[in-house]
Amino acid sequence: MKKRFSFLNVAALAIAMFSLASLASAHEHDTFKIGDRYYLLTVGSLNEPFTVDNISGVDLRVSQVAGPGSNGASKATGNGTPVTGLEQTLRVELAAGNKKKTLSFDPLAKDPGAYAASFIPTVQTTYSYRILGTINGSAVDLTFTCVPGEVSETAEDNLQLKVSDTITRLNKVGAFGCPVPRKGMGFPEPALSSYELNQGTQNLAAGTQLVRRQAATAQILGIAGILCGLLGLVVAGIALKGK
Repeated sequence: MKKRFSFLNVAALAIAMFSLASLASAHEHDTFKIGDRYYLLTVGSLNEPFTVDNISGVDLRVSQVAGPGSNGASKATGNGTPVTGLEQTLRVELAAGNKKKTLSFDPLAKDPGAYAASFIPTVQTTYSYRILGTINGSAVDLTFTCVPGEVSETAEDNLQLKVSDTITRLNKVGAFGCPVPRKGMGFPEPALSSYELNQGTQNLAAGTQLVRRQAATAQILGIAGILCGLLGLVVAGIALKGK
């Protein structure tokens, strides 16, 4: 009975760890026809969980796969031939609200077909990764957007989507999440984000400037009062002297 109980515990732990690993490595897997070739693009964020103020980045993996009707992979199965050298032909444009920034990709030496563009998310909001450039000579302009809240790694969309005259998305599996707040990751006290600290500093500075302005105004009024008093004394003296 103890052995069985122990085995069940180990099994449950393994399932839980697998579930957490799946959650922590949430990525979107899209199969595209680009020109006359088929590719599997896997997109997500580095160093998950994706947390505000922690170093992260765009995680991109590209492989060439077989087209529909063959025995090879035509969907997001992870099969295919890694496409190397794309750090020379691709870049990524980050977008968050009205802010944009373009980064170059670095290849991962021990993982052919994998590329990274590092950055640090500073605000909890929706991020988009726009992949621009060429793959094997074919122009690409593809945007991938994070999903707020819970992310499903198994959600599948088989509806074909024509992205441009030369690009068609055949299949989409999974998604990747938006950054979670740093405060919730703090221990033993909540960790304020750099944005919150900056806002606090700005509010403090604004309050200090207001106090200084009020003090300066009070000082000017005080000086004006003294001058008025002195002027009154002068006038009174002149009046007495005239009598």
